[in-house]
Amino acid sequence: MNGIDKNTLDATIAKTFKEVKTAVDAHNEKSIQMYSQALRALVELRQQIVSEEHAEG
Repeated sequence: MNGIDKNTLDATIAKTFKEVKTAVDAHNEKSIQMYSQALRALVELRQQIVSEEHAEG
């Protein structure tokens, strides 16, 4: 995954997790769904990066 900065991705995952928590605390179902989907996609991307690193190294 050339061009993807892992530190930026990790920070984005952390921020998105906080947004999920905020949405849960506010009982905002639409935000929960939106941020949960985004978080799943970001975590999947991070897993792909780790898998590629292991395959290369």
